[in-house]
Amino acid sequence: MDRLELLENWLKTQFPSVTYSLAPASADASFRRYFRVSLPDRTLIVMDAPPEHEDCRPFVHVAELFRDAGARVPHILAQDLQQGFLLLTDLGGTTYLDALNRDETAADTLYAAAARALINIQLASRPGVLPDYDEALLLREMRLFPDWYVSKHLQMELASTQAEALMALVAFL
Repeated sequence: MDRLELLENWLKTQFPSVTYSLAPASADASFRRYFRVSLPDRTLIVMDAPPEHEDCRPFVHVAELFRDAGARVPHILAQDLQQGFLLLTDLGGTTYLDALNRDETAADTLYAAAARALINIQLASRPGVLPDYDEALLLREMRLFPDWYVSKHLQMELASTQAEALMALVAFL
């Protein structure tokens, strides 16, 4: 049985007598996939994180930490960690870029809200709750740009001069 079939079978247990539709919601720089579940009265997001590649527990943990810090994050409505499925509230499909493209005057408001959220998260942070953000983790995260965004999403390859400039920037950071 493929992942999509497993996901649909799990969703049927969540909504046994409700008609719904499923459509891709967004992409992620990982093995995770997100789908928008359209119900008669609302939409939700379902995350598919194949357990052989992803562990949903850190996502659940960070969502709780950020929510407790006052950040706007999806609520986890149902979970099957063994299969790698989470059912989440839908925060909508409008990104900051979409909002800024519609109304350039919204920049100050949007970025001030983002800065406040980051500050609240930092103020709520405590030692030992999350792994240290060390050089190895930074390097792994920085590799997502060329590996996932440039290569997979844009289907391009950086020129050697571009790759060298990027590595120099990463080293500086």
